[in-house]
Amino acid sequence: MLSTILAAAAALALAPRLPRLRQRYDDTALAPIDGAADRRDNPALTRQLADWAAQGAGNGATLLPWARPKVPVPLAIARVAASEATAVRHFGYRLAGYHQLDERSRLGGILYRIGVQLRPLAWCLPRRADEPWDDAWLGTADAPRLAALSRWLPRRPTLIVVADARLAAPLEAALAHATHNGDQPVRLLVLDPTVPPGQVLTA
Repeated sequence: MLSTILAAAAALALAPRLPRLRQRYDDTALAPIDGAADRRDNPALTRQLADWAAQGAGNGATLLPWARPKVPVPLAIARVAASEATAVRHFGYRLAGYHQLDERSRLGGILYRIGVQLRPLAWCLPRRADEPWDDAWLGTADAPRLAALSRWLPRRPTLIVVADARLAAPLEAALAHATHNGDQPVRLLVLDPTVPPGQVLTA
């Protein structure tokens, strides 16, 4: 009897979280970072970018399973030199956890992916420092992608790299829906040829 009551209580607690398990990467709005690219690092820049991404991101935890996590800064925008594209790609690759798959066996990679997919069920646990973000690398943004972004809501913290600085304004406008209705931080990182190398300029 007690086990039945506990099982029913667990099911009721998890019920509000179950829809999150169905969320998938939206490839109509986003395009993932190419894992085959050169991933040489720039440690100093990586530290700056990591600090910028984490600032105001919240910890992802809530007291109750149906509550929305607090995100002090839903959308943050920064610019780095276009010449730092390789280092930025490396940063995004690691932020998204792809290196975790590189370092594991096939079975280990499958188990890692399962753990990531089940993470929304642990609503009361703060986000780990190495927990993977979603990522995107946008070199172009046509009308269909902008329309998809205007409806998009992030399923987890998301880094969007904009490879063409001219797209920054329309992409920021398209992200207004995610900014006001989402419950995960979004970070828009613009590759800008006017920014000096090694610097991260925030809006």
